[in-house]
Amino acid sequence: MMEHGDNVVRPSIQMPRVPWLASVFASLVFLVVLVGSVSWFVIRVEVEANKILVLVNKTGKTLPSELTHEFGDQVVLYPELVTAIAAVTGETERDVREGYKGIQYDVLPEGRYFPNPYFYKRIQQDATIIGQNEIGVLIRKYGKPLPFPKTVATEPDERGPVEEILRPGRHNINLLAYEVQRFSAILIPEGHVGVVALLSGTEPKQHNTYTVEPGEKGVQRETLPPGLEYYNPFLKRIEVVDVRSHKYDMLGEDAIHFPSNDSFTITIEGTIEWAILPDRVAEVTVEYGDEEDILKKIILPNARSIARIQGSKLLARDFISGKTRTAFQDQLLSESRGECYKQGIDIKAALVRDIKPPSEIASLISQREQADQDIDRSTNKMEEAKAEALLVEQRELQDRNRLLGDARREVVTVTKNAEQRKVVAVTQANRAFEVGKLELEAAEKEASAVRSRGRAEANVILYDYQARAEPLAMAVQAFGDGTTYAQQFYLQRVAPSIKSIMSNTDGPFAEIFRELQTSTDASSKGGGR
Repeated sequence: MMEHGDNVVRPSIQMPRVPWLASVFASLVFLVVLVGSVSWFVIRVEVEANKILVLVNKTGKTLPSELTHEFGDQVVLYPELVTAIAAVTGETERDVREGYKGIQYDVLPEGRYFPNPYFYKRIQQDATIIGQNEIGVLIRKYGKPLPFPKTVATEPDERGPVEEILRPGRHNINLLAYEVQRFSAILIPEGHVGVVALLSGTEPKQHNTYTVEPGEKGVQRETLPPGLEYYNPFLKRIEVVDVRSHKYDMLGEDAIHFPSNDSFTITIEGTIEWAILPDRVAEVTVEYGDEEDILKKIILPNARSIARIQGSKLLARDFISGKTRTAFQDQLLSESRGECYKQGIDIKAALVRDIKPPSEIASLISQREQADQDIDRSTNKMEEAKAEALLVEQRELQDRNRLLGDARREVVTVTKNAEQRKVVAVTQANRAFEVGKLELEAAEKEASAVRSRGRAEANVILYDYQARAEPLAMAVQAFGDGTTYAQQFYLQRVAPSIKSIMSNTDGPFAEIFRELQTSTDASSKGGGR
C-alpha cells in the first residue's frame, strides 16, 4: 500500500510472523554459549609452569585375552604394549592409545588443553626437578618382572629400576608410570679414586678373581678418577679409596719387640710411610679391605716379621751403634718394600726412630759405644789430617802442573813463532830464488844477444880487413916481400913531392937511399943467378 502526501511516497511493509525461527536462533546462541562455557569452565585445563598433565582413559576396550598371559594386568599404555595390541587387533597405535582403558604413557607439558572429563581422568603433577649434585633413578611400575639376577631394567618393557639416570635439571616424568628416587652424586676428591662394583652385568668369564673385565658383574679393575660422579646405585656401587701416602707410627704398644741374638729383648719405635699402588687399588680393596685392614693384614705383619728375622741376627750391643742402626733401617725398608709390593702396597719409607736395648745392659753398651765413638772420632781426625796432607800435596802438584803447563805453552808459542818466521823466510828465499833465476835467464839471454852482436860486428870488420888486405897481399906477393912493397909504396908517395935533393951521404934521409940501393943490388944479383 502506497501513501501519497507532501510528494513523498512511503511503502508499507508487513513482516511475517515466524516465532519458531527466533526460538531456533536463540537456541543456537544458547547452545554455543553453553558449549563454550562448558569447554572453558569445565573441560579447559590450564597446565602451569613446572607442571605436567597425565591423562587416564576412563572408557574404552580392555586388554585382549591373547596378551593377558604375557602382559598381565597392565594399566599403563606404554609403547611396547600399544605395539603388541595393534599387532593382535590390526588397529593403529593411535587408535589403541585412544580406545583402550588405562594410563596414557606420554604427558602434556605447560599449556592449555581441552580433554573431555567424561572420557579422561585429568591429573596434574609436578615436573620432576633434579637438583645440583643429585641424581634421580626411575623405578618403572609397568612391564615384565626383572629376570634373575638382573638388578636394573635394561629393556624398555622390564619393570624395576631403570639403568639410565636423571641428571640435574627438569624432567617431565609420568609419576603414574614411574617412581623417582633421588640420590646424592658422589664426589671423589683429589688424591682418591673410586672403586666400582657392578651389581648387574654379564657373568665373569674367569671365576674366583678379585676383579673382573669391563661390563662384567663384580668389581671393575679400572677405577674412577677424581671428580663428581653421577651413578645409578641400583646398577653400581662406588667406594672412595685414598691413594695418598699414609704414615703409621709404631709407638708404645704398637712398637716392635723381638729378641736379639744374645736373648735380650729389643724394642724398636719407628714410622712407616705407605700408599696403595694406583693400578692395584681395586684388587687390594677387595682382597684386604680399608686402610685399617691393610695395616693389620699387610704392613704390620711384614714389618714385625722382617724386624724379628733381621734383629735376631744381631747382638744387643749392635743396636746402639749408629752404623748398625742405619743398616738395620735400610734392610727393613728394602725387604718390607719388596714383600708389600707383591701385595699391592708401596712402602715409601721406613724410619727407625728409637732402638731400646734392655736397661741392665744399656749403660754398659752406652759406655762401650761412647768409647767406640771416641775411637771413631780419633780415626776421623787422623783421616782428616791425611786428607789435609793429601790436599796440600794435590795443591802443590796442581801448582807444579800449572807452571809446567805455562812452560809448555811458552815453548809451544816460541816454536810456533819460529816455525812461522821460518815459513816466512823460506817463502821470501824462494821468492828471491825465483827472481834470481828469472834475472839469470834474462842476463844469459842478454849476453847471448851481445855475443851475437859482437860476432856479427867482428865478422864485418874481419871481412872489411880481409877485403882490404887481399889486394895488399897480392901486391906484396908481387914485390917478393913486404919490405920491398913498403919501400915502393913509400917512394911512390914521396917521389912526387921531391923537387931537389941537397944532402950529404950521412943522415936519415940518405939512409933511405942507401937501403934502396942495397935492396936494388941484391935484387940484381939474385936475378943474375
